[in-house]
Amino acid sequence: MNLETLKLYCDIARLRSFSEGAALNRVSQSAASQAIQQLEAGLEVLLIDRSKRPFMLTPEGQRFYEGSRDLLDGFEKLRASVASSVGS
Repeated sequence: MNLETLKLYCDIARLRSFSEGAALNRVSQSAASQAIQQLEAGLEVLLIDRSKRPFMLTPEGQRFYEGSRDLLDGFEKLRASVASSVGS
């Protein structure tokens, strides 16, 4: 699991679309679907209920989305903080 996969998951969850999330991350829809399946396998939990249209996040998927969003936001703040301290 890496930050790119978490960002992809968050974009797919936020947009409620594999194709739009994939496009935003410059990967194919197939690659995005496979990445989410691998994420689910690694976590041993279903994150997205694909039986509904549009798909829905499972309760675990919603919790994972919120935690991942917090993690990504924290990483961006840290990166900006470190970058702004260079040359200070």
